[in-house]
Amino acid sequence: METESAASSAVPPPATTTTSASTEPKLPVCILVLGMAGSGKTTFIQRINAHLHTEKTPPYVINLDPAVHELPYPCNVDIRDTVNYKQVMKQYSLGPNGAIVTSLNLFATTFDQLL
Repeated sequence: METESAASSAVPPPATTTTSASTEPKLPVCILVLGMAGSGKTTFIQRINAHLHTEKTPPYVINLDPAVHELPYPCNVDIRDTVNYKQVMKQYSLGPNGAIVTSLNLFATTFDQLL
């Protein structure tokens, strides 16, 4: 019987909500959207962006697609402002996929300066 009481006292009580949790700063939600071409990434972000604006909590949007022609929503940071995808293709003699990866690498080297 002695081991049963020792084991039951070692089990922590269930977690409860306390008032101290409300004093912690609320962390922002980050959504990273990845997918194949035509899978609906732009439509998804457009809808989330519109919803958050109606809720009076505008999102901070970063576009990391250097090959997109136009976006139906505003971006706070846009890779196309820093890297010219077509120039990367020509300068490095790359195809479309290689130019996208190289553009992302070039952008990553300057990302700290943008924020």
